[in-house]
Amino acid sequence: MATVSEALSIALDHHIAGRVAEAETLYGRILEAVPGHPGASHLMGLLLAQTGRAAAALPHLNAAVAGDPASPTYHLNRGKVQDALGRTAGAAASWLATLRLQPDHAEAAERLAPALRLLAETAFDSGALASAAALYERVLALDPQNLPAAFDGAMAAKGLGRLHEAARLAGLAARLDPTLLRARMAEAEARRALGQTERAIAALRPAVALDPAQGGCWASLCLLRNDLGQRGAAVVAGRRAALAAPADTGLLVRLAAAQQIAEKPRPALAAARRGLSLDPASAELHLALGAALDAVHALEAAGWALDRAGRLRPGDAASLAEHGRLCERAGLVERAATLLQRALAARPDNGDSWVALGRAALRRGDAAWASRCARWALRLVPGLPSGLLLAGEVREGQGADREALALYDRAIAAAPGVGTGFSRRAVLLLRRVVGDGPPPRQPSGKRRLSVSTLGHAGRFGNQLLQYGYLRVCAERNGMELETPDWIGRHLYGLDDPLPGQPLPSLHEEDCGVPALLDGRALVNADGHDVVGYFCGDTAPLAPHRARFRALFTPVGAVAERAAAALDGLRTRGRTLVAIHLRRGDFGLNDRFWIAPEGWYLDWLAGVWTTLDRPVLYLATDAPELADRFARYRPVLAGDLGAPLPGVEFFTDHWILSRADHVAVSNSSFSVTAAMLNPALRAALRPDRERARLVPFDPWNGPVLLP
Repeated sequence: MATVSEALSIALDHHIAGRVAEAETLYGRILEAVPGHPGASHLMGLLLAQTGRAAAALPHLNAAVAGDPASPTYHLNRGKVQDALGRTAGAAASWLATLRLQPDHAEAAERLAPALRLLAETAFDSGALASAAALYERVLALDPQNLPAAFDGAMAAKGLGRLHEAARLAGLAARLDPTLLRARMAEAEARRALGQTERAIAALRPAVALDPAQGGCWASLCLLRNDLGQRGAAVVAGRRAALAAPADTGLLVRLAAAQQIAEKPRPALAAARRGLSLDPASAELHLALGAALDAVHALEAAGWALDRAGRLRPGDAASLAEHGRLCERAGLVERAATLLQRALAARPDNGDSWVALGRAALRRGDAAWASRCARWALRLVPGLPSGLLLAGEVREGQGADREALALYDRAIAAAPGVGTGFSRRAVLLLRRVVGDGPPPRQPSGKRRLSVSTLGHAGRFGNQLLQYGYLRVCAERNGMELETPDWIGRHLYGLDDPLPGQPLPSLHEEDCGVPALLDGRALVNADGHDVVGYFCGDTAPLAPHRARFRALFTPVGAVAERAAAALDGLRTRGRTLVAIHLRRGDFGLNDRFWIAPEGWYLDWLAGVWTTLDRPVLYLATDAPELADRFARYRPVLAGDLGAPLPGVEFFTDHWILSRADHVAVSNSSFSVTAAMLNPALRAALRPDRERARLVPFDPWNGPVLLP
């Protein structure tokens, strides 16, 4: 009688020779004699599977594994049958067992990766993202070049909020397939959320190079450039996005937003209107239109657009908040409060809306409620500049000057380009040194011209432009200018009436300044409240330069300090050379760019020996730069006496306005000083294209350069 081994050998010979019936009979007899025999169970299972009876084969393969769990082959073949029966999870488990027993088993590894990927996709589709992510990682451990696993793993990680993992896997997918734009966009999105803006931009560059007509990539670049303060580049990217997909109104919304941030409200207005011509029922586009109209101070039209946005999307927090903030600025306090409260009910985490509600409360005289709103805003967004300014204004009104100053200083540090904190700090400190400015004149009854944003839009040099332009315009047209409290009242003794009842707002580009300067008044019986920065061409104002200069004559203690500083400088030499190097709040974006000190040194090297006993004055907010100019023994403001508290910059501006040779920076501060200089022999400014200083006429050209 044959042994089990001999019988199994004979059966296997039949099996190999294709005598399936004989092999099956012998396998069956062996299993009757020795139930669960691992070898016979395994071979019977294989035979049944090979003859199309997979369901019947599986119990035999299970028995083989149970009888000899250390056999990689048994696990491998059981996995094959499980896979054929659609039992993917079981198959994957069998192949994992094979690899645990024999890590270099190529077939098991090859079969396991697609099975795990299928399980991952099933988990992903069912919402089990954590399981899916773990399975995708297992696939990549087996097959690092598996593109679908890398990309889908990135999507699972993104859904779980694992941004570092999402960025890594999306980057891997992009490297595996450089043409996969979705992978590059996913990596950029994750890196932007992580605050890795430069790396996000780097992820998108190959995508736009590969497909310049891909609007989505350009749209993402638009957002990223805005994050870096690269306003011009953001607008370019937004424009490319809109060109790539001219019928995509979402891209037009994004372009309008970029143009708003870049302080280009008119192009934003055009983008919103173009979008509305394609989709008149878009709430987002009406919102963008309202914001752009608000920026050009067409407040009534802005209100209509925002009201339309609200009707199209009732209860939308963004529309309610934007409309509420507009009403607050327009002095419609009750309407503003109603809209803002509705906006905050829908989205209580909006710090800007809390600030606007607080400002409305302050307008009503409710300082306690305004203070609570400021606290809410700062709790939501610590360091929010508008929240700090509101809190400072409340504390100043309550007589807590020290606390108010600390809040203003924090606001200036957080947003150095915003004029409000700068102006409030200056006026508060100036009062302590020079006392109150002259009392505002009573209105004369003339037609009114107002500049209610003076002191808020722009800092010192820009405020001089706003006031000077509009004061001359008012005088040329028999009108009376109204201004809020601002630095000029204390420095120059200006006593204009305070703003009366709100006037219709008008942007400088719409009011026709050259015509006003020629005495052709605006067609409006009650006048306008003009808003703008007045940094364009100074040529129209040139015929009135004497009046412009006369407006800004220091008075009282300010005049005494100014004279002492200039006298102290003149005793050091005969020819006064003044250079302005602005740093502090410059260089943060591509509009307010910084010229290298080398350009100024090159100019000095060429002119210094030609001057009669020259003395160099360095006007700067970065006194450490004096070391670069050591050979010229520069004088700084601190060398000429203690600065005026609140207007520590005034000595710099005054000396620039009295020097013989002036080299300005790309800043309205030094350009206005050059405009006020009555005996200027030479004026130079930085030219980015030529990479050097070039002569210029401060009364015939733009205040700021591109």
